[in-house]
Amino acid sequence: MLHILTLLIALITLVSCGGDGATQVVTPSGVLAPTVITSGAPFESVLLKKRPDRFSVSKSCPPYLNYGLPSLEPVLLCRTAFAIGHSSKARIPLWVIERLSLSSLFGGVERSDNFRADPDLPMGQRAELSDYVGSGYDRGHMAPAGDMTWSNQAMTESFYLSNIAPQDSTLNRGAWVKLEEMIRTWVTERAELYVFTGPLLAANDKLIGLSPVQVPYAFYKVIFDPQRSEAVAYVYPNAAPTRTDTTSYLVPLAQLELTADLGFLSTR
Repeated sequence: MLHILTLLIALITLVSCGGDGATQVVTPSGVLAPTVITSGAPFESVLLKKRPDRFSVSKSCPPYLNYGLPSLEPVLLCRTAFAIGHSSKARIPLWVIERLSLSSLFGGVERSDNFRADPDLPMGQRAELSDYVGSGYDRGHMAPAGDMTWSNQAMTESFYLSNIAPQDSTLNRGAWVKLEEMIRTWVTERAELYVFTGPLLAANDKLIGLSPVQVPYAFYKVIFDPQRSEAVAYVYPNAAPTRTDTTSYLVPLAQLELTADLGFLSTR
């Protein structure tokens, strides 16, 4: 427990330090190399690589798996507005993939706040509402409800606990919301974006509830522009942010993939 606490302190400290436009994130898997921030949008060109066929043809959930499965192990849940790779062990999503376009941003569906256990997952392999009661953590959306205003079904599914992970309340209601809003702004500028969201986990993470549910030590978002073949990646410690600017949480995509043991973007 002391080892994980030390890592968390290091993670929070290194993410927030410095004023020279470079950030560095320490994780249980190692160090994410510094990212140098340039002027303008932080997107960088990416070269898509071909992965083994099993990552792209074994399962289907159009259009969310157009760039392959990030990993093979989780239970795939294909939803109206996103795809989920759900962990029956951690009882949270390991990755959630959205495809955002202009048509998905300006609907009239209101936020429902109808959190519930996912009916497509068996008890014992999913989170329950009782797991979060008195935990001190928010039920943090991976695919945000703010992206679901175009569909009542999508809004409902976004509140299934399969799309939720325990999140620090200050992060969830502040910096994380700011990042989500910034991504929606980018959609109005770029017309179409794929967004990959999920937790970073370690063997000794805290557990909550009777299920139990694993508490991530950090969260990531990867945003990909398929028209320009550009991407950007962020990692936020699962704690109250010490910096308000989003650039403090930028990380190199390749290093994030190594740390998370995921492959976000590949050709078919």
